[in-house]
Amino acid sequence: MNHKIFLVVVAVIVLLSAFASAGAGAGMQNAFASTPPASADDGIKIVSFSTDKDVYTAREEMNIFLAVYSPENISNALIKVSGVKSKKGVYYVSYSNKHNLTAGKNNVTFTKKLPSCSSCAGISQGTYFINASVTHDDEVVTATHSIAITSKSDQIITVDVGVEEAKRMIDSESEEVILLDVRPEEEYDTAHIEGALSIPTSELSNRTEELNTSKKIVVYSANGSNSAIACDMLIKNGSERVYNVLGGINAWNASGYAVVPTETSIPEQPGFEVALAIAALLAVACWARCKKVSRK
Repeated sequence: MNHKIFLVVVAVIVLLSAFASAGAGAGMQNAFASTPPASADDGIKIVSFSTDKDVYTAREEMNIFLAVYSPENISNALIKVSGVKSKKGVYYVSYSNKHNLTAGKNNVTFTKKLPSCSSCAGISQGTYFINASVTHDDEVVTATHSIAITSKSDQIITVDVGVEEAKRMIDSESEEVILLDVRPEEEYDTAHIEGALSIPTSELSNRTEELNTSKKIVVYSANGSNSAIACDMLIKNGSERVYNVLGGINAWNASGYAVVPTETSIPEQPGFEVALAIAALLAVACWARCKKVSRK
């Protein structure tokens, strides 16, 4: 009989310990899933890339700002900026110059003027990309900035941005940005960009009052199609600075940027100490029962 008691105790300890380990493992897996990837190397980086506005019309001057971080003093780093390509193949933003970079942050600023007649120059209304590159020896870093060009002054349209620029906007401490996820709630709960507000496209027209229209609103969906529709809805409801993330969260994932699940309350699992205490109680109960039986 004592042998049977021993086997019962061992079985209980093994089962409860496995249960506790499984719970701990699940918690650890969730922690790893929400941990962002390690930062890149300590080489040259483009810290910020922007213009004084994001929507322009013909004849306007465009001030372009580029901030480059260098880990040390570097001579003759080649900085190139080009963009706003017309249908005729002409780049109306073009800059190329060599710079001596000092250790830390280096600011590069220049001005370009858009053509006096956009349609004559082959520039139609929509989003245009400006690309920047910094080259030193065999090291090249790049960044892209988006602007929109309209046919009428004071016209509000959506600016399409790539995931790299969207991440810069989200990470920027100097900008007030609302990140909006317009996918269905169950997709949001499975994985979303950290800090994103969830308002599905189907509910957006009735919930626009939840958004501060004076801030930049960066919108993403699964692949960028529904977010484009959501951006039009936001503009019709008074938002003036609206940005659609091209490729949506699919492109974000493909770039290796982190996503997080919606946190859910997980009941605590019993640890080894609890399992041992339960096993001990069971052993005592079994011993008492066996003793009672033996007296009969």
